[in-house]
Amino acid sequence: MLLPLHTLVLGLSVGMSPQREKWGARAGVLGKLFPFLGDTSQLTSLFAPTSFTEKRVSALRWRTAQARSAVERATREIRALEKRATMTGEAARARDVRIAELRQEAGLAESRILLLKARQRRLGTPSRQGWFGTSARFVETFLATEERSARVLLSQLSRARDPWDLVREDTISLLRLGSNPSLVAGYVSLRGAEYLAPHAAAIAARAAKLERYAPGILLAVDGYLEEVEPHLDDILERLDEIEPHLPFVLRHLDVLAPHCGPLLRHIDALLLYADDGGKYLDPLLPYVPRFAPLLDTLGPHLAVLRPHMGKLLPHMAVVAPSAYRFANFLDVSANADVLLYYFGWVLRLPWGIGQLMLKLPFMPRLASFLAKRLPHRPVRGRSCDYICDWAGCDVAAWTSEQYVAAAASSARAADCAKLSGESLERERRTLRGAAAATRRMRKD
Repeated sequence: MLLPLHTLVLGLSVGMSPQREKWGARAGVLGKLFPFLGDTSQLTSLFAPTSFTEKRVSALRWRTAQARSAVERATREIRALEKRATMTGEAARARDVRIAELRQEAGLAESRILLLKARQRRLGTPSRQGWFGTSARFVETFLATEERSARVLLSQLSRARDPWDLVREDTISLLRLGSNPSLVAGYVSLRGAEYLAPHAAAIAARAAKLERYAPGILLAVDGYLEEVEPHLDDILERLDEIEPHLPFVLRHLDVLAPHCGPLLRHIDALLLYADDGGKYLDPLLPYVPRFAPLLDTLGPHLAVLRPHMGKLLPHMAVVAPSAYRFANFLDVSANADVLLYYFGWVLRLPWGIGQLMLKLPFMPRLASFLAKRLPHRPVRGRSCDYICDWAGCDVAAWTSEQYVAAAASSARAADCAKLSGESLERERRTLRGAAAATRRMRKD
């Protein structure tokens, strides 16, 4: 019953949503389930603002609600990480880096709220006071949070050959899960369970896949739900790729949960290391706290380094502390097998000599120079002439979160320009600047 009920809730929330152009996910769900309705966004024309000023105010309030949702999400994760006071060593440093990153994100979102409120004041929008204003802001923020969950439901309905088959399948799974009182009571009693309400659509859409793992998930997330919940929609969206490795994730959730954000941003590249029966997962697990804060800079290395992981893994303890120094030298990772063939013996020297060599100031440039000029035939045999032009490869496609963020920034810049009444020429300059930033990001 939960999925059909949520469909009705989506229909109501379409009418309550403060900006018509943001009805897409909810209206899309209704359109997939009831295609005879045609353009479902027209069903809510009675709720839509009429005058241009009202539309601008509605759009600004919706963007404010989205920024509030981002602030609340970051704040919840910060509180959860601050409770992990028992962390030591690399794990503690990674936690502090993540907290600093989240505080920066929350600060940017709060600055955006102030700017949007200033624009509303310039339009002469009265401030909503009292319980009505509090309730309206709560509903808007809830809908902004729930929108990400509705997108997961929409994506699943779009992939299904028959959307109603998916609805029936998930509804049956939910009924079976609901018939287990101890399981339901366990989930309700979890710390942070109250924050799962905005994720109801995404959870319902993945109920059929989650059903077999529900008891194990309950045992694993106890004590870690507050760290995982802000990323739950992203996890459920990528559940098809994660599911083969879900038992490993649940067994080691104590290590992985504090780093959900960075790991999900680079999940495509990281899943490359889960092939061959996951033989690299357990050996690489101790290095997650060290590398998780560095994934944004080392992300492009993941795809080109994967073929050489078998040769690099015995030296990982020596290489890991200095890996960040090679972030700008992608050819070192692309030719790691060549460098290890000629100089692997240096890394095996006693008394930490290998680590000292990697810390020399000139070592990254020297390694890059040698990687491209040393003979490859002794290492790769006849395949040495088949060289991948790694410099031209789109290796960053495996870490495409940056591209998505850049594209979203371009779209937001265009929307904000229209809302603020800027001139066409200034809007063009804004779009050109956003496009140039996107191109620079791709080059980096």
